[in-house]
Amino acid sequence: MSGKILVLGSSNVDLILRISRFHKPGETILGEDLITVHGGKGANQALAAKRLGGEVILLTKLGNDHHGRIYHEYLAGTGLPPQYLLKDKKLPSGVALIEVNPEGENRIIVSPGANRSLSEKDINRFGRLWQGVNTFVTQLEIPLPTVIAGLKRAKHHGAITLLNPSPPIPLSSEILSYVDFLVPNEIETRCLTGMRGEGRKRIHHMAGKLLQKGAKNVVVTLGPQGLLFLNQVEEIWMKAFKVNAIDTTAAGDAFMGTLAWGLSEGRPIREVLKFANGAGALAATKLGAQPSLPYRKDLDRFLSRLTSPSDSTMLRSISLPKGAAHE
Repeated sequence: MSGKILVLGSSNVDLILRISRFHKPGETILGEDLITVHGGKGANQALAAKRLGGEVILLTKLGNDHHGRIYHEYLAGTGLPPQYLLKDKKLPSGVALIEVNPEGENRIIVSPGANRSLSEKDINRFGRLWQGVNTFVTQLEIPLPTVIAGLKRAKHHGAITLLNPSPPIPLSSEILSYVDFLVPNEIETRCLTGMRGEGRKRIHHMAGKLLQKGAKNVVVTLGPQGLLFLNQVEEIWMKAFKVNAIDTTAAGDAFMGTLAWGLSEGRPIREVLKFANGAGALAATKLGAQPSLPYRKDLDRFLSRLTSPSDSTMLRSISLPKGAAHE
């Protein structure tokens, strides 16, 4: 039986420039016309889950400025409960400056603005917030104490907890002990573990290290190389779907929101990962964060092109000894 998904996280206005190449310090180059769209990891992940049919609450904070007023109206118009779309009277709305090269790779600078003031007090303001919530999602574009408070409260209410550790900062074992699904990319995995190196064996070692530090399940997203899912009893490698990448900005958020949606419905992990993998691939085929997030019909159509499970993304699934350590 499906339950509600509560996303605690950021909302940003994305200012996007398509450029011919990433330029050097001190160098001026020309870009295409500026594109302004809605983004922010929290809002992206909430809408990704909602577009697949999830019942989603987004607890976020916007500025009481032009950007914030327009964004509030937009988010409420998608069906997200407006009472949880908070406003800061002093700070501006968060803004992300995004460069996109012809290969679809991006460089992003985030000015958090009102996201910095989303607090534990805001979480505690709403007594009915947690009713029916079985899946909780958060990221690191909001203050770490707020993230920790959300994770603790979610565990108290028996919800599955998901953490996307982006932008990456070192996290203690205590924090990771509240995380059921830790979902970093390869760069974030290196930051969390302090380990370096590439290749499947090294990725496996780093994911194992995160299990040792307290996370219950680790999903390392590897872009064109696919993903690794690891816990103490199971290991799954999946290939990436091949698509014509236009902008990878929200691919990870599409993956995260879809993962939350699948888990909220109690679907098997292999099926959930396949859906998430497909959503991330589809999101990379369009420019902009929220404009690229797929709807359920689009995702179903994309995945239906696979004729059998062997044509999907599965490479390997093996059983590991329970409690096995990974260095």
